[in-house]
Amino acid sequence: MRKGFTLVELLIGIAILLIISGGVFYAFRDIFQKGTSQALVAKQEQDVQFIVSNLVMELSTVGFGIDRSRLKVLNNGTDLSNVRKSNAVIAINGSEIDFLSLATRQDTSIGCWGITDQNKNITTQARDYLFRPCSGANWGLPTDTSKVLCLEPITKRDITSNCVYALVFYVGDKNYPADFVTRYYLNTSSNASKLCANETRTLFKGVGSDSPQPLVDCVGAFRVRYITSQGYLDYVPDSDINNLYGIRLCIMMQVGGRQSTQADINNFSANCGGSIAIPSEWRYYRWSTVEVDIPLKNIR
Repeated sequence: MRKGFTLVELLIGIAILLIISGGVFYAFRDIFQKGTSQALVAKQEQDVQFIVSNLVMELSTVGFGIDRSRLKVLNNGTDLSNVRKSNAVIAINGSEIDFLSLATRQDTSIGCWGITDQNKNITTQARDYLFRPCSGANWGLPTDTSKVLCLEPITKRDITSNCVYALVFYVGDKNYPADFVTRYYLNTSSNASKLCANETRTLFKGVGSDSPQPLVDCVGAFRVRYITSQGYLDYVPDSDINNLYGIRLCIMMQVGGRQSTQADINNFSANCGGSIAIPSEWRYYRWSTVEVDIPLKNIR
């Protein structure tokens, strides 16, 4: 009767075990890599939605706390440096939008508002643009109006010199309106990160004279269009603010890294000004194309 295994049998057994172990290792590695890649793409898609939701929230504040004399619209194609000089409420030019809003700065209490009585006292709980309670009202009223902007509730005329029965907006030590001009634009002078597809750009945000800050990388296209009673336009036929119903945000962003195979890309619709030219290399990347209409409730 045989006892044990021969050396050849042991070597064959070890070889079979190594082959099986190798197969299991590579199978788990492939599953892990695919899972990691899918998780990364899912996170980046969530990041896209977060960025878009923040853009929508900020763009919806166009005209918040702005007096009627500045509620102007500049035609598309205008040199937007003029916006920062004339302080028009909104202007769009290609891949840039400039607008006025008291809600876009992050300073404490800026953009908070309340209602004054005949003695210039704030008679209500002060609120911000999201209607959340603000602290620190009266803001120096009734004796000091240097840190507030007072608007007549119906006409939105600036009545800061006689802040009685007014909508009061806190501006603090900022220079109104110059410090509240907000700008979103693509940096066309250079490509985005090396992790991004060629010819993508970085979307920047600037407020007043503060240094512009990068908001998101790997942006393939960024457009904003006016919505008027005539539909989606690249321009406004006149400067009457009452003809402006809203704006349409159009953005195309890269999701994930380069892939080994090409994929189709959802291009912009006619309501975003029509399709853009898609570089052939972009088809090796995943893209999220977002189009959303934003009503402008603060200009009425």
